[in-house]
Amino acid sequence: MSPTRPLFRIGKTFRFEATRRLAEGYDGHSFTAEAVLSSRVLSPEGFVADFGDLAPLKRYIDEALDHQVLNDVVKDVSDEGIAEHLLGWARDNLSADVVCVLEGVRVRTGRPQPLPVFAFATFEASHQLHGLRDGHPCGRLHGHSYVLSVPVSSVPRLGDVPVLLRNHLRGAVHGRVLNEVIPGLNPTSENLARHFSQWLADRAMGGAGWDGSCVRVSETETSWAEYVGGVS
Repeated sequence: MSPTRPLFRIGKTFRFEATRRLAEGYDGHSFTAEAVLSSRVLSPEGFVADFGDLAPLKRYIDEALDHQVLNDVVKDVSDEGIAEHLLGWARDNLSADVVCVLEGVRVRTGRPQPLPVFAFATFEASHQLHGLRDGHPCGRLHGHSYVLSVPVSSVPRLGDVPVLLRNHLRGAVHGRVLNEVIPGLNPTSENLARHFSQWLADRAMGGAGWDGSCVRVSETETSWAEYVGGVS
């Protein structure tokens, strides 16, 4: 099999409450819009893009779509039509550095639910990012309640991956400062996803069977980063 270059992907979700006129009446929901960005290389800081650079999209959603009748704003009020509208707005209004890695926007209805297709482990830790612009909040020491997950489809091939993850996270990083326990790593979500993917490749079933399936790290309920390793 020819080598496949690694891929980094990040997602940021934005919730809004709205309704839309249909032939049979009004169709109200809690909506979630998810912007997905991807790149095969990271910025010097370790980002696909800074989540903060998506703030204009959040402001637009809050001002134009939240608590609105969507037909007054969006031509096609299907989930796909709303997603296309937001993608077009993002391409026209976000910075060029973000637009060049913007993969798409997805829209779904209903309250967000945990994805059942991932096996996950959690840990609590602190970190501080370096190389950021002056005043960036992530440049200060702070903490997150992390969720680390792998696709369930990988688990049968990888045996005790969930146990490996939980034991490692509990012993190595839970309650710690990530900069100290993972020396030399600027602990962005993207870099952490790559770090834990490589850790799994070294340990899961002695390294056999790991197919480069994505490892996802989520710092908050509205953000995540994935690393899909190359295979050879």
